[in-house]
Amino acid sequence: MKKTLLLTSLVISMVAIAGTTGSVEGYNENEATFVKNPASTTFVAKKIGVKTEVKVNETGFSFGGDFKAEDLELGKAKKANYLNHSSVWAKYELPELKGVKSYVKATVEPKFVDESDNYKFGGSAEIEGQASYKYDVLTFGLKSKTNLPFKLSENNTDYGKDVKSTHKVFVESEKDKDVFVKGLKDVKANVEIKHNYATENVTKAGERVDYVKGNVELAYDSIKDLKIDGKADFTVNVNAPKELGNTKLGDYNLEDHELVGTLSKELVDFVHTYNAKLTYTGVKGLSLAVAPFVSHYRTSGIRLVVNNAIYGTSLNAEYKTLNDQLTLTGKALLAGYSVLKNGTNVANVENSGVVSLGANAKYDYKVSDKFTVSPEADAKLDLLIYDQQPAPFLTLTPKVSAEYKPTDALTLKGSVETPVKFKTVGAEFKYTDTQLKTSLNLKYEWK
Repeated sequence: MKKTLLLTSLVISMVAIAGTTGSVEGYNENEATFVKNPASTTFVAKKIGVKTEVKVNETGFSFGGDFKAEDLELGKAKKANYLNHSSVWAKYELPELKGVKSYVKATVEPKFVDESDNYKFGGSAEIEGQASYKYDVLTFGLKSKTNLPFKLSENNTDYGKDVKSTHKVFVESEKDKDVFVKGLKDVKANVEIKHNYATENVTKAGERVDYVKGNVELAYDSIKDLKIDGKADFTVNVNAPKELGNTKLGDYNLEDHELVGTLSKELVDFVHTYNAKLTYTGVKGLSLAVAPFVSHYRTSGIRLVVNNAIYGTSLNAEYKTLNDQLTLTGKALLAGYSVLKNGTNVANVENSGVVSLGANAKYDYKVSDKFTVSPEADAKLDLLIYDQQPAPFLTLTPKVSAEYKPTDALTLKGSVETPVKFKTVGAEFKYTDTQLKTSLNLKYEWK
């Protein structure tokens, strides 16, 4: 951490000069896990680094970088953990021409590949460009990115196969402004395609396409004290299945619950997801929300096609009192997971369910106008229901966070939390481990 603060100070002294605005930020996140067996105790520096952004006034030019290391496990860290997560970039915003705004941006991400302790330089440069035009409250635009690797991937002789481009056409409305009819707000829609430039073994253009995806979002709030949000997404992996990733379903992320987190590693042909959220704020200080969702994706093999569905709803309640200093939150998730298998000599359905209950209390204590301390307590109970046998996971997390802002330019944030975990091991529900998570963030901005 001392090295991070030293580097932060150095960057501040170099770039905080007349004619520029920007920021420099040092950060550190650590995680220690303690179990009954001391030999199994681990310490991991999840993230440590410095991020900076500098804008040269009245030129449209800006530049910056993120210099960081990730997942530095005590005694097991490799050179790749230190070197493979950084990037530097430069951006130029072109002068506006007849209402059209545009920019170009270049990013370099160096990689060092571990090959029997011989670290070879690889990774990529990315060129990004965007043009947009605003008409009334709507902005229409086109955004393109092209990733150029520094070296060929393994067992590949066709460089064009490794060059990837994504092109996105989008439209979005100005935040909180009505669109077409009273109450219709925050409209967003886009379609994106990703492809490569392979020249070998390609008989038609469609064989170069990786995926096609789309997204539509909108909100409606003309009913007193009620807001309705809607969202629909789809992804079609054209020539090969890809990982599902951390799909967000309503207020629910797959990765948030270890019960179904492995679903994000599924190789899928396509996925489409639909979310809605209704939020009621008719009682002072109280917010109530219900967020139903459904997602369907398909995986397939030579002799087996598997259709998967995840569906359910989350219920959230938040109450603020004591001049908004005390926040009480309750959450409930009810979800189902169904699998339909069809193939040679196979035709069956498997069902499972997830029930997640959570509660949180947080108090923001203002020691002074510049210093705030926020203690909080969080509890979460997850139940996986499979073959009528519930498997509980319980996590209790006390946490303290603080923010100190001595000047308008400098902000220091830190937090300490200790999740204590219990789960079913065999036929017994018992304590498994305690974690200690710390984070520290120092940000300096100049204008």
